[in-house]
Amino acid sequence: MKIKDIAKELHLSVSTVSKALNGAFDVSKETKQLVIAYAKTHGYKSRDERLTVKTLRRLCFIYDNVNATSQSNIIFPLGLSFSNYARKHNFEVVQTPIKNITTTYNDFMKLNNFDGAFIAGLNYKSKILPELKNTTYPTILYDNVMLGDMIATIHNENINTIARLVEHLKENNHSKIGFIHGDRNSFVSNERFAGYIIGQVMNHMEYKPEYVYYGSFEEESGFEAAAYFAKTDVTAIVCASDLIAIGLIRGFESLGIQVPTDISVTGYDDLEISKYIKPALTTIKQDLDLIGEKAFMLLTSILMNRSSQRVVISGEIMYRDSVAPMHPRKKLEI
Repeated sequence: MKIKDIAKELHLSVSTVSKALNGAFDVSKETKQLVIAYAKTHGYKSRDERLTVKTLRRLCFIYDNVNATSQSNIIFPLGLSFSNYARKHNFEVVQTPIKNITTTYNDFMKLNNFDGAFIAGLNYKSKILPELKNTTYPTILYDNVMLGDMIATIHNENINTIARLVEHLKENNHSKIGFIHGDRNSFVSNERFAGYIIGQVMNHMEYKPEYVYYGSFEEESGFEAAAYFAKTDVTAIVCASDLIAIGLIRGFESLGIQVPTDISVTGYDDLEISKYIKPALTTIKQDLDLIGEKAFMLLTSILMNRSSQRVVISGEIMYRDSVAPMHPRKKLEI
């Protein structure tokens, strides 16, 4: 028995029967069950002499550069959002850190029977990044940009939103504005750094290299940066993430510097904790639910043999209490 025979008997198209036997997501569960039951009953065999049936498609959410013990980051909520949308459409999602991939990316996908992947947290040094351009598996990259037949990307409008944040600080009379870089090898951190520079240019401010601190996306990095900025005359600081900003505020408190009375601080991400810390953090909101949904839609689009795309999500500034009009302050002697 061949696929066309099953199609004729069940009054279905050949393509529908083929998709049902291979677990395509755009065929209803009822149709899949009907086709599979008929095929098994009538002895259908695939080319490798076994009935190949995927009743549940498998996707993988891969993440890198994340402290798995920390709940104060965007990676896990993003993975949850993506997984929720996938499961609604009969996809199984497995979440794994990139360190668990001990083979090539393509071999990892094949060995685990994954149909596609959503990858977050990569930087320029991530080991699988060079392999992705020529991958044969549908792959969505978050906060990275790459060209490839099976690659689509989704990221935030980092540059414009950070530039608007700098403008907001300027409107509060801040002209000496610092920046804490999250990772020199990170696409997203470099975009936010570019937004900081562009925001200064647009607002007729002078860029000063000594106003930039190169750290990491960890809270402790922000804490350590406080001592550095305490010795400068900056009156406001733009942080590449909320975690950095939270650490920075903590560090300033330990030095007797008050936010925002003495210095203003902003973040990026709008973590849940950001509205509850004291002072509540002015930051840029990432709509993680929307990003998870769009990532799933992009992935299914490639699975349906449609061309890959690049999607940019707009950010929203959340105006809170960590920014106040400038008050002149002196460098702290430490």
